[in-house]
Amino acid sequence: MSRKIFLIVTALLLASCASSAPAIEWTTIKMSQSGGFIGLSRSIEISADGKYIAVDNRANKTVNGELSADELFALNKLVAGYKSANVMKPENTGCADCFVYDLQIQGSGKNISAQLNDVTLPKSGMEALVNFLRETIDKALK
Repeated sequence: MSRKIFLIVTALLLASCASSAPAIEWTTIKMSQSGGFIGLSRSIEISADGKYIAVDNRANKTVNGELSADELFALNKLVAGYKSANVMKPENTGCADCFVYDLQIQGSGKNISAQLNDVTLPKSGMEALVNFLRETIDKALK
């Protein structure tokens, strides 16, 4: 009887550990945003501790900052949704005035790299993450 209890408890512990582990242990997230009618050229690099560097190349402005605990939690939640490393290549969408987003998530053994634009972004599954990063850039570079 005690062996059955041991096996049940062990199975429950393993199940709870598996469900709480993030899908990707990321170390750095980088995104650049370029293009559009105004020729925008901005980027952000965020480390796993929440520290970031936001850059606006046109304005020659660089800002160092740190995400709040809530923002870092939200970012981790967005990244946890990606279960495998995949590479998305740009599609020829014929959108001359679109923004282009180059996204890289670097982690322990799994890297994600994608190039998206305003046309391909909604179908990519990465729209929420790109919007979060774009809003962080906007806030940092005000």
